[in-house]
Amino acid sequence: MADISDTTGQEFYSGSWESIRDLCRVLKIGPGKLSKVSQELVNFYQEMVDREIDGALQQYYQTPLRGYNVWMPAKSETVCVFPGAVRALARYWTAGLLLTTEFQGLDPNTNEAAQNYITESKQKLFEMTRFTRRIPGQKWRHNVRTAPPTMMPGIDPELNT
Repeated sequence: MADISDTTGQEFYSGSWESIRDLCRVLKIGPGKLSKVSQELVNFYQEMVDREIDGALQQYYQTPLRGYNVWMPAKSETVCVFPGAVRALARYWTAGLLLTTEFQGLDPNTNEAAQNYITESKQKLFEMTRFTRRIPGQKWRHNVRTAPPTMMPGIDPELNT
């Protein structure tokens, strides 16, 4: 069961808080520090990361991002799924932010791995703002009023050189 954001009323992009705790457990931060990872603490960082993702994607997509329906022939039913790339980057970004902010006395390898979580997540988010990689099932936006978003890519407000 995924947790619900107070801001949007939808589930967090990263899903449940247990998945974030499991990512922290993989880095072996220790059982004492792992016991400090509570649902309230993780939800705080999930909310922070979700707003960062929305801020980066709001000129390209209708935010907040939503799940979309997919027909599952094996089950003979329609299932609501959330884009996996967004879910993965939100999980790693949240876990990295939690580890680098809350736990200052980690060993250098764990600290570097947590920082890599954040860096790689931001790179994936930047890729999603390019026209060559789109998030499936999301409604596009265009910053030129006369052009539909499916016709041509939007104009970036600033050059990324």
